[in-house]
Amino acid sequence: MSGNPRPDELANLRPSGDAADVCRTPMCTAPALTVILPCYNEAERLPGTLQALLTHLSAAPGKVEVLVVDDGSTDATVTVAEAVAAADRRVRVLSYGPNRGKGFAVRTGMLAAQGDLVVFTDADGSYRPGDLDRIVEALDQAPVAIGSRAGDPSGPVARRAASRVFNLAIRGTLGLPFGDTQSGLKGFRRPAARQIFRQARVDGFAFDVEVLWLARQLRLEVTEVQVQAMERQGSKVQMVADALEMLGEVWAVRRARTSRAHAEGGSAPIPPPEAAVSAADSPVGTAATPAGAPPALQAS
Repeated sequence: MSGNPRPDELANLRPSGDAADVCRTPMCTAPALTVILPCYNEAERLPGTLQALLTHLSAAPGKVEVLVVDDGSTDATVTVAEAVAAADRRVRVLSYGPNRGKGFAVRTGMLAAQGDLVVFTDADGSYRPGDLDRIVEALDQAPVAIGSRAGDPSGPVARRAASRVFNLAIRGTLGLPFGDTQSGLKGFRRPAARQIFRQARVDGFAFDVEVLWLARQLRLEVTEVQVQAMERQGSKVQMVADALEMLGEVWAVRRARTSRAHAEGGSAPIPPPEAAVSAADSPVGTAATPAGAPPALQAS
């Protein structure tokens, strides 16, 4: 269960010394990299993840933004994120309600991101900053780079077996050739991100599958990067229930593929190109309301 951080824990998130001076410098140009953290009730684990990322990432003005997307949390996730954003200009916070699902949160962040490269990773800190670096490096070679845990011997046996079965089902249903569709670490060049996420529909955990299917439909090269996910307490994934829901969403993607209805239905209509350009090119720090986001979406 996620708890609310104590005031002294929030204070520890604030940078000091030279880092504090850098963070007060306005960002005048689009950053080279946006890191998106989709969050739902992560007040307990988010501080450590942000601390690790901000320590690892460049502190040079305008190089990096960390975009925290709060997916209708009912705990103090927004309070934690805003405490960091108030002290470190690399951090932006987008929040909305009610909870819509991880796919919706990632899509919201992708369409609001300012970076030339855009990477999303799990807010619980499952992936090391070094793995994020490897995804970024892989984007020199391909417009889409995805983390792959295939062959990683760590983690519970039951979870690895379930992941293997799910990936075999994906291969059979949609013909995707990837060893791991569900890794929570994926990166995109900005044009590729805009192409894919303007068309994305799935709000739940199966959004990864839809994203990779869309990348294939758009003939975008996808490269896989070996990563290792660290097991975290308090995971919100319920293996059986979520696997069944994901398979249902995957089947919906397949139906859309065969009926050519993918561009007609769903909760997030495809915006006109000028709307996507407006959201993607607005100055850092301003509110950007991506397609499919509710009117209550706000930037903090």
